[in-house]
Amino acid sequence: MRICLFADERSVHTRRWVQGLRSLGMDVELITLLKKENSEIDCISLGSRGKFLYLTKIGKLRSTVKKLNPDIFHSHHASSYGFLASFVDHPAKVMSVWGYDVVTFPYKNMVNRAMIGRALSRTHYITTTSGYLKQAVLKLSKDSKNIRIIPFGVDTDLFRYSERKPSDKIVIGMAKTLRPVYGIDILIRAFCNLREKYDVTLKIAGRGDSESLYKNLARELKVDNSVEFLGPVDHSELPALFFTFDIFAMPSIEESFGVAAIEASATGLPVVASRIGGLPEVVEDGVTGFLVERRNVDELTGRLEKLITDPQLRFSMGKAGRKFVEEKYRWNDNLKAMKKLYEKILAEGVK
Repeated sequence: MRICLFADERSVHTRRWVQGLRSLGMDVELITLLKKENSEIDCISLGSRGKFLYLTKIGKLRSTVKKLNPDIFHSHHASSYGFLASFVDHPAKVMSVWGYDVVTFPYKNMVNRAMIGRALSRTHYITTTSGYLKQAVLKLSKDSKNIRIIPFGVDTDLFRYSERKPSDKIVIGMAKTLRPVYGIDILIRAFCNLREKYDVTLKIAGRGDSESLYKNLARELKVDNSVEFLGPVDHSELPALFFTFDIFAMPSIEESFGVAAIEASATGLPVVASRIGGLPEVVEDGVTGFLVERRNVDELTGRLEKLITDPQLRFSMGKAGRKFVEEKYRWNDNLKAMKKLYEKILAEGVK
């Protein structure tokens, strides 16, 4: 089976799909607009830079796909790669939406809406990572017969389970891009409330445009000596980092799926997350963690405090989280589900 993926090579999620599908014995070629230096996977770069310059690469994309002649042509992210893929004629096209592309982008203006409408209408199958995203697609396209939910799961061998030992010194952690959409300021304010009563540390991994803003906030609240900004952490190093946490926080303002939550659960961490988007699908409220209203500092403080003061609850939720991931979000199962979809398309044709 020859698969051509059309996606951003610079994303770890793209690289995981390429490497994972290849591990199942499929012949996978990746076409990307731009690749990172010293890329660890083979790919074909169209060499596009700039927000609109990629439109000049339509002809090159068409000719490259024609030359590769794949059985399946699979694009990722509707607002860029999926839109360009809509100009490629192929008998078996799949498109995966990622979140922002169908939740936020199409509602900014009519041009964006038209772009997404074209992308959705000119593919044969659409995959989403959650039921929430499926509903987002249905708001833009009423044809639901060829939408498949295939989660982006966890390598449970890499993100192995580790039982934390009870301690009076608690570490609350998160790992996200440092942007307002992920509610990091809300977490810092909640942490300030907790720091007045408990011996706690907050560790924040990631980088982003708002890093200086969050560091200034920690200084203003006089908790900067207890808040550690760790910078970017490679995906392969996340499990080791998570083993240093006692609680994982994810107070996002928007979240289409929440892969960080299931990665944390896989290692045995209780998760406190916002009750928005796809997060209620990956955090079982009261079982693997707690769900709180977004932007609600007091509720976030209260749920974190409950976990800080109850080591047995942290343990039971962490153990339940690992079981939950093994049952629903094993990466190998997700890869097999995608392969099964490909096989179905080739066996039955496009309907």
